[in-house]
Amino acid sequence: MGDDREFIMGFDILPSHSVRSRKPAKYACVVMLDGIVLNEYSNISRGALIRLVREIEPKWLCTDNIFEIVPDSNSLFSFVDRLPHDTRIVQVTGVPPKQVPLKRLARKYKLKVRGKPTPLESAKIAAELASLGVGYTVECFSGQTEIKVVRGRKLGRGGQSANRYRRKMHSRIQQMTRHIESILKRAEIEYDITIRESDFGYARSRIVAYAPFPAIKDLIESSNGRDFRVIISPVRKRTEFLPLEPEPSPILSRAKYFILGIDPGITAAICLLTLNGTIHKMTSKKNLTRADIIRMVYQEGIPVLVASDVQKTPSLVKKIASTINADIYTPPKDIPVSEKQEIAREYAQDTRVRNAHERDALTAAVFAYRSILSKLQQIDRKVREEQIAVDRSHLKALVIKGTSIDEAITQLTTKEVEPEEEPSETEIEEEPLELTPERFEALKDKCASLESETEILEEKLEDSKRLVEFLRFRESELSRSLEIVQRDNYWKVKRDRELAKKEDQLRKSKKDAKNLRRRLDRLKKRLSQLRGVKRLEMRGDMIAVKSIPHFTRESIEEFTRKVSPLKAGDIILFEDASGGGPQTARILIEKNIRAVIVDNPISHLSREELVRAIIPVIDADCVELQRVDEFAYIDRSKFEQQMKAFVDETKERARQKGEEALIELVERYRRDGSASR
Repeated sequence: MGDDREFIMGFDILPSHSVRSRKPAKYACVVMLDGIVLNEYSNISRGALIRLVREIEPKWLCTDNIFEIVPDSNSLFSFVDRLPHDTRIVQVTGVPPKQVPLKRLARKYKLKVRGKPTPLESAKIAAELASLGVGYTVECFSGQTEIKVVRGRKLGRGGQSANRYRRKMHSRIQQMTRHIESILKRAEIEYDITIRESDFGYARSRIVAYAPFPAIKDLIESSNGRDFRVIISPVRKRTEFLPLEPEPSPILSRAKYFILGIDPGITAAICLLTLNGTIHKMTSKKNLTRADIIRMVYQEGIPVLVASDVQKTPSLVKKIASTINADIYTPPKDIPVSEKQEIAREYAQDTRVRNAHERDALTAAVFAYRSILSKLQQIDRKVREEQIAVDRSHLKALVIKGTSIDEAITQLTTKEVEPEEEPSETEIEEEPLELTPERFEALKDKCASLESETEILEEKLEDSKRLVEFLRFRESELSRSLEIVQRDNYWKVKRDRELAKKEDQLRKSKKDAKNLRRRLDRLKKRLSQLRGVKRLEMRGDMIAVKSIPHFTRESIEEFTRKVSPLKAGDIILFEDASGGGPQTARILIEKNIRAVIVDNPISHLSREELVRAIIPVIDADCVELQRVDEFAYIDRSKFEQQMKAFVDETKERARQKGEEALIELVERYRRDGSASR
């Protein structure tokens, strides 16, 4: 922890609860530091107790009977596995079955105890005894595992594709982070996450999973990819049984109470504000976990109020407040930066605000303090006017937690004037008296009475031993019965698994069959279209055209090489006619093609070159172009209309220019076209 001061936690099971029962057991628990009780939990579950231990990571987890939290010695190891590495379990009453009653130990070490202690008092006594070095410990290991998802490479200065690479990388980091979160949620593993967001996803993320390294390793694999890396940090295991060494009694001092302001994030900041409105501690650090913050705060004192500077309470703030049993303060609306800067300047004389994170944590604590300032001033006036001798900070803490002022004063004053427990009759030293016949007879009668009582207790002890033996026998008998039932159910379980496997295969086969039927329907539809077009072509209503992707030399040569050579009289369709020029047009002229169909405008020079060679350029919409897969067809009547219009237009233009040779060429083209039909 980086500090000689260590946390101690004590727990005790509540009455009428048992770890062997189907009903979840409940416990009372206390958290202590230097003999001061930082927090009390009068009713928490076993899982909540384990989570609290994981977060606070106490030096000792103390109890008077370890079997109140584990049903038997076999399950003790699995329980130890779930605790932090540096936490040791302490049974203060000794090694089973040679245990000393807790009350007797408390009196031996001069701890206050009156009557039968409550579970909360028992938990406190166990913690106090452990702080004095009483009991036996079990070493255990930490249950936390760190998972980092970071970039797999450095982008460098980059170029035109830098943003595309960055977008891909950050998107992959975000996807992997969410994948890991989903795995942890399915496995019901609690975790904290901090992320650094970017415009395209996550620049990096860090997950702290509250589970041992082997468990996380079985769920998530380390990765060293090109775009991102997944780094999982292992944890060592060590188990030892050792007696506690006696330690000096802790120096008791008054507890300190604070308002805790938090600014969560990759760089988290905390601010501890006293109940007088002064800064006690303010710090910020990268990669602080929830457990780190709780331990850091508890090292300084007891937080009574947790504050945030935004209206919507962050998840980390909620979890910390729940763990330390404190209320949450959030402002009615998000605090403007100008007000935060004003508060930072106001407190700058006392403490240096190093960054925006500390400024936000300070702002949260100050706003929380201002919200309860009137109540604190009322307490100060009442104590001053009535001259009440109480710890004013403790009084304010009780009131902030919900106790009324009068009840809190009564509680504190009663605790201060509580009389010391008088020693029992057996502890009063009596001076030896003269032995008279009457006294001898009285002692003799008393001795006989004690002997009779001893005999009764011995009989009860024998009854208890027999009961224990019977229960152990019953346990072994039930275990054998369970083995028989498991053997009988083996084939049933195997059959059910095989049936489930076959059902899964059947579902998959049905899905594949459904997909194949859909594909068959699509193919039938395409075949029907092809047949329809082919019938029209055979009747003479449609003309097949050759489809070339681009109006370029390369595209024409590739079509000629891979599909079909161009022949005289072919009609050519260009999907994209915007690429070529006059040289490309001359290739078509040399092939003596009949016409060119275009789906988008062709260059002016190419069009003129083709028209000069009496090759019309026709828009696809004018001839009702139809496509069926890679085949293309045009309406014959529409095409012939376009051809006639082109020939008439060309002939008229030539006549106007007096180009008799061109007129003769057009007439020959018309005769050739009629002959080809």
